[in-house]
Amino acid sequence: MPVYVALFRAVNVSGHNIIKMEHLRKLMTANGYKNVETYIQSGNVVFETDEINKAKIAHDIKLLLYKEYGYDVVVFLYDEADLTKAIDNNPYTDKTPEPSGPKKYFVVFLSDEPTIAGIDKVNKYNRSDDVFKIIDKVMYMKLSQSAADSKLTNSFIENKFNNCKTTTRNWNTTLKMLIMIQSRKA
Repeated sequence: MPVYVALFRAVNVSGHNIIKMEHLRKLMTANGYKNVETYIQSGNVVFETDEINKAKIAHDIKLLLYKEYGYDVVVFLYDEADLTKAIDNNPYTDKTPEPSGPKKYFVVFLSDEPTIAGIDKVNKYNRSDDVFKIIDKVMYMKLSQSAADSKLTNSFIENKFNNCKTTTRNWNTTLKMLIMIQSRKA
């Protein structure tokens, strides 16, 4: 059975769009998803389903969240190949997790490929030593300080990329999502 990870944008952030992970696991299970497992509180769900159309799965989960919670949540859906590619393409680090403390490596999943004009806007207004590179529909960031000190937030990026939807995960969470998917094969 295919295994996927769903990444939700803006769930359980700053007291908004609160979804308890235990309730989410039960809700998804009750709606036909198998072996539902969540990771931390920020909307990372690994599950199995017979459905193979990723766009349909993402749409169905989006509708489920709206019906249950009333939240219009953007759902990004990936399989093992997608996550492996995203991890392998990172130009700033290898597959080693970051040590504890402030994280500097981030993966921004994009709903669409940004335009050159959008990338130029981010470069123009990014007034720090933060660097980024975009490969396909993934933006890799290496921050000079912590994420709290960076201008490169989801809202900032979406605004400069003409409201392309984004969701960001730190490097360790991205690696963990792949491990969770791969563990299903063991």
